[in-house]
Amino acid sequence: MKNYYEILGVPQTVAEAQLKKAYRTLALKYHPDRHPGDREAEEKFKELSAAYQVLSNPEKRREYDSALAGGGAGREFEESYGPGAGAQAMSIDEILSRFGGIFGGEFGENLHRSRRGGRPGYDVEAELQTDFRTAALGGKVPVTLTGEVTCARCGGRGAEGKDATCPTCQGSGRVTRQGRKEGRFFTVTNPCQTCAGTGVDPSLRCPECGGNGTVEKTRTVTITIPEGTTDGTVLRLKGLGAAGSGGAPSGDLHVRIGVRPDPEFRREGDDIHSDVEVPVTTAVLGGKEPVRTLRGKVLLTVPPGSSSGTMLRLRKQGIRGGDHVAHVMVTVPRNPTARQKELFEELAKAEGTR
Repeated sequence: MKNYYEILGVPQTVAEAQLKKAYRTLALKYHPDRHPGDREAEEKFKELSAAYQVLSNPEKRREYDSALAGGGAGREFEESYGPGAGAQAMSIDEILSRFGGIFGGEFGENLHRSRRGGRPGYDVEAELQTDFRTAALGGKVPVTLTGEVTCARCGGRGAEGKDATCPTCQGSGRVTRQGRKEGRFFTVTNPCQTCAGTGVDPSLRCPECGGNGTVEKTRTVTITIPEGTTDGTVLRLKGLGAAGSGGAPSGDLHVRIGVRPDPEFRREGDDIHSDVEVPVTTAVLGGKEPVRTLRGKVLLTVPPGSSSGTMLRLRKQGIRGGDHVAHVMVTVPRNPTARQKELFEELAKAEGTR
């Protein structure tokens, strides 16, 4: 398991301010803009960002410290935040979108925007109430959202015309200035003031979106609810969040599912339970009784001598191969006919209760 404190060159007792300073110093050293095309520097930059992502979050840091001390969660922590996960699995633009503000004027607060000529879209959260059956069996449900979408007029480019690149920065969205101070050479990169970091010639900006590449609009997306979804489940739908500007990737859509209770069905794991009324004659003699399941009506075989409370299973009529459990409720005639009374009297005499 990697030691994130050693990667950032700080003690385990490091305070938040010192942690941020250490990350900034090292991240600037290996920043991709200082090492264009250097794969090794890029991986080091990602490793530093992965370490900072964990240690700068109090809850993740506590989990990491426990795992580092041999608390038994090392493997799980590695799977969630180690190599191949967390910030190390992000693209450079995603890392800069999240931590770019730390670098300040050294590279410009909108560096992640200038690197691709656009800003990645933000994540969107939504809540969806669905019925019991759809949550249990799965299905498709439309959700209406209001937010940023790709501009239809310019296709997200933010400009009209084939060649709309900013003449100052040549479409990169940034300008670099080199100098020398106190005998040391330095390079400063800032967003282009001509195009505000978009990389688009201001005179050719799309009139529909103002050069942003996105417009606010109400849209409807169809959500696929997986079979067996439970109340409170959060679905992450990649790329269905707000659109990125200037062709940058869209954010994700996080949908929290609320499941409305059903007046007839109850769920226990993957089994469905319901109460089934059975006439006294069927309960005594046995027979078939129709039962409503999630998938429609099914004939339930009632054994002779069944009493109220007896549980009978309908195999694979539940969720994901689970069963439907029918709870027998024996019913008697509320207004028995003369003949029915006569027959019950005979039964009572035969049992010696009359």
